[in-house]
Amino acid sequence: MILRPHGQTVQIIQDGKVIYTIDLDNSDDRTIVTEYQGSKNVIRIQEHQIYMEDAECPDHICVKMGVLKSSASPIVCLPNKLIIRYTDNENTDA
Repeated sequence: MILRPHGQTVQIIQDGKVIYTIDLDNSDDRTIVTEYQGSKNVIRIQEHQIYMEDAECPDHICVKMGVLKSSASPIVCLPNKLIIRYTDNENTDA
């Protein structure tokens, strides 16, 4: 199994555009709500981990994926064109 890369910097990408870059090591617990064509995704950062808490999509596969653990397995919500993945980028919005 491939573990997360150096550090805990993640990107939240929607429709091909990076909308958040977050350093989980330095981020407080919080909720991020994104919207795509009227459908919402609720992303939760808790105890320096990130996961999809809720989603307005038909199958909820993104919610069932649980906590982001590996750079090889991003959290993806295809209907809402949303990806949460680890990155080596050091620039953050956290």
